Amino acid sequence: MINYIIRRVLYMIPLLVVVTVIIFLLMYVQPGDAVDALCGLGCPDDLRQELREQYGLDQPIYVQYWEWIKGVACLSDTGRCPDFGWSIHTSQPAWKALVGDDKFLYTALLLGTAMLISWIIAIPIGVYSATHKYSLWDHTFTFLGFIGLSVPNFVLGLLFIYLVVVVLQLGSLSPFFQVGGFFNSDLHGEPWNLYKLANFLWHFLPPVFIIAAANIAAIVRYMRGSLLDVLSMDYVQTARAKGLKERVVVWKHAVRNAINPLITMLGFWIPYMMEGALIIAIVFNLPQVEKTFIDSIAFRDNAVVMSGLFLFSVILMLGNLFADILLAISDPKIRYE
Repeated sequence: MINYIIRRVLYMIPLLVVVTVIIFLLMYVQPGDAVDALCGLGCPDDLRQELREQYGLDQPIYVQYWEWIKGVACLSDTGRCPDFGWSIHTSQPAWKALVGDDKFLYTALLLGTAMLISWIIAIPIGVYSATHKYSLWDHTFTFLGFIGLSVPNFVLGLLFIYLVVVVLQLGSLSPFFQVGGFFNSDLHGEPWNLYKLANFLWHFLPPVFIIAAANIAAIVRYMRGSLLDVLSMDYVQTARAKGLKERVVVWKHAVRNAINPLITMLGFWIPYMMEGALIIAIVFNLPQVEKTFIDSIAFRDNAVVMSGLFLFSVILMLGNLFADILLAISDPKIRYE
């Protein structure tokens, strides 16, 4: 297993190089650059050229890419390791602009909690639906699952805000019930205490459950279908014929194999959840990596966009590696040589 992990990590290096080349080409061929967003359309040509020279945008694409990749590989003389370039829009290192101010911490906490809640809720529901096929509860969970898959995240987010602000008018009762961000505006920079923790949970949990809603619906459907296939297999019937309790047959034998396809999909589920987190970050104005990434695209801040795409590529690769490791732990028949 250790050798397999080392090989997979080594394979990521050339793959990341290919990905960064493609990304850099796409960023280069798009019309305009950061100077256009910074200087404006009415910017004098001499000032525009001066800014392009200052930020190295007048160099050929292969020179710009080489300087960027040297910084990522800690071979540049900027004193930053790694150096993902300079954010023209925020006037700070691109990596700090992307993940600084605890943005990555909040993103990881939000996605990790949403994924954990999704699996904890969805797996038992999927198992119950499969073992009680065509029952009233099975039809109910199926109906709710279709709703969860059909309603976009931003609609749920807007409905929550409308309920809190317009219908219940909780903000008029207490400043505690402000909506947006991870804290009330007056709590930023304040030391942690019970009030700040409670306020954080008030802002944090609604986005978590909204992101988890669509994932719960999808996991329930996958778990139900996979378990129904496994329950019809011969070894399950043999286990029942031996007199094992139905709970043991289902949870110890059937579920263990039925969950393998979901573990395989785990690596692809992480980018899918990041997409949902992006929409929620915009609706709730959350300081997350995804929102900074989208804002950087609007401002043509290519260094931050490259940093974001590089980070998302690494997360996708590590997610697939993590899924493969979990799959080997879950299924003893799987061995990586």
